[in-house]
Amino acid sequence: MREKILIADDDADNREIMRMALERAGYEIVLARDGREALEAARREKPALVLMDLSMPVLSGWEAVRRMKDDAALRAIPVLAFTAHAITGDETRAREAGCDGYLSKPCPPRLAVETVAAHLRARSSGATL
Repeated sequence: MREKILIADDDADNREIMRMALERAGYEIVLARDGREALEAARREKPALVLMDLSMPVLSGWEAVRRMKDDAALRAIPVLAFTAHAITGDETRAREAGCDGYLSKPCPPRLAVETVAAHLRARSSGATL
């Protein structure tokens, strides 16, 4: 069974680029366009990992991550911030919001695939990154 990755991003091009790269790497992909859809998809699909844009409409990625980490059924799912917030302190803020990792945009698809794989390996071995 392929591991399921949830990509939450309000930009269709970003979703499509990451979807194609991760599908080629063998993952099953679930897509969300905003934080509310991301929360609903996480509850429904129980992905192995979430790539979460932090600046999205309806419900921000910041708030979606906080809600996921407050939910006992979702808190163990690793969430990687996938964001254009790339100034000093943004990675720290993302981790404080509950993100387990950080990828700044633009992000080469190869790096995203490698980072996802590393977080999934760490999760399965009980390690943290």
